[in-house]
Amino acid sequence: MFKVDFRRKHVFIALAILLSLAVVYRFFPFFQEVFSPNQETELMEKRFVKYQEMIDSGKNINRRLDSLNKTAKESESRLLVGKTPSLAAVEVQKIMQESADRSQVEINSVKVLKPEELDNHRYLRVPVEFQILPTIKQLTGILYRLETSPKYLTVKKIFIRDYSNKSRQLTCSIIVAGLMKRAEN
Repeated sequence: MFKVDFRRKHVFIALAILLSLAVVYRFFPFFQEVFSPNQETELMEKRFVKYQEMIDSGKNINRRLDSLNKTAKESESRLLVGKTPSLAAVEVQKIMQESADRSQVEINSVKVLKPEELDNHRYLRVPVEFQILPTIKQLTGILYRLETSPKYLTVKKIFIRDYSNKSRQLTCSIIVAGLMKRAEN
């Protein structure tokens, strides 16, 4: 038939080998999947571990949510309890009156100011303005008692109008504000 010389025979063999290597290279992932089921098992195990970790983190989320709810309830217990801003202002007045009495200071006048809505509209700041005539030591005592009050109170402003060197008294106007939870509709 047809004769192939020795050189051409080697070239054809080399081409056949290269062609077979190219085919194996191209389809190797397919052969690997068919002949190596261990990798599929390992992949499924990795997925299972990942899903189990997600489930476990969900349990931690519930614990964290419970902890945050408990902290929120504890924090809300320090809010003013009045159902209206006027009733909450009475509670601020009572705390201020107790602080002033313990410091032996008389409150000359009280003015309930307009409540302020906070950013999230769930809470109101209820400010109350007090006119007092304390000494510096009495004023620091009042401020300390307001700071350590069981309710969240802040001193928004202090105006010192006059200082009498003879009696060592200040003419003060203090605005004390407390937080209350807005009534849910």
